[in-house]
This record gives sequence, structure tokens and C-alpha cells, in this order.
Amino acid sequence: MKKRAIRIRDRGAVSHRRDADILMEQPGDFVLVNRGVLRSFVMRCPDGCGETLTINLDARTDKAWRFYRKRNQISVFPSVWRDTGCCSHFIIWNHVIVWCDKYWDDSDVIVEDEIELRRKVLSVCTKDWLHYTQIAEKLDEVPWDINWACSQLVRRANALVEGKDKLRGFFKLP
Repeated sequence: MKKRAIRIRDRGAVSHRRDADILMEQPGDFVLVNRGVLRSFVMRCPDGCGETLTINLDARTDKAWRFYRKRNQISVFPSVWRDTGCCSHFIIWNHVIVWCDKYWDDSDVIVEDEIELRRKVLSVCTKDWLHYTQIAEKLDEVPWDINWACSQLVRRANALVEGKDKLRGFFKLP
């Protein structure tokens, strides 16, 4: 049985995509392709199927994912959803692979400076609905971290309200 990766493993950077494969040994290994600007995030599929994924980071060429290196951790936004091959769906969040399966488990993710992050979130929230990606953009933070912080402020402190149905992922002050 194939073994899924639970973390990504940085194997370096190259200037051409063709040079990445030899550096990756196991599921979750990744190499950045950088030619003056980040071009792609090449990774061995963390599902263990053996395939190599190339995630575009260069918005000049096509739909692009956002790459974050914050607090010495790497995140990619939005999620990666393979519609071919193993059809895996996952999030890369603070070096952890969060599987978007039947049961969401982000317990391995460590959000550093969480008190400061919640304080920053509250500093930009108002009585108007804001999507967590808008909050992340305003704060120059990782969207996954902001969604987590907002959810914590809803559940633990009743300091924010989350929208329902079409407003899910939107937050405001009560």
C-alpha cells in the first residue's frame, strides 16, 4: 500500500524544470524552479502514486498558485486538486500536507505567533463581511493561517462572527 506524505520536504531550487526530478526521492519532496522569479513548485505527489506535479507560481503565464514563505514555513494557496491520476486533493500549509478527504485534520499544523496573528486579524475586521483571503491580503499573511485565526476567534472568543452558506469563509465583528 502506498504511504501518503504528511509534510513537504525542501530539496532545493533549480533554474529549469527538467533539473528538478532527480532531486526528489519520496512523496512530498519539492523543488522550486526560479529564474529570477519563482516559476513553479515541482513536487513528488504526496499521495504516494509516484507522479510528479508541477504547480505554476508565475501569474504571467496562466492560473497561478500563491507561494508563501512566512516564519520559515512554506504554504501554497489555494489547495491542489488533481483531476487526473490519483485525484488527490490537499493543502500545503506551514510545511504540512493537510488532506482534503472525508475527515479534515489540520492538527499537525503549527501556527506560529497565533496570539499576534489574532490581534492583527481583529485590527482589520469591521462590522462588514470580509473574506479570509481579503484579510490575508491586507495583512500580507498566509490565507490558511488567517482562516484558522478567524475560526479560532469565532469558536474560542466570540470575537468574530462567520457567515453561513454563501457567506462561509466571510467574517465580521459581532
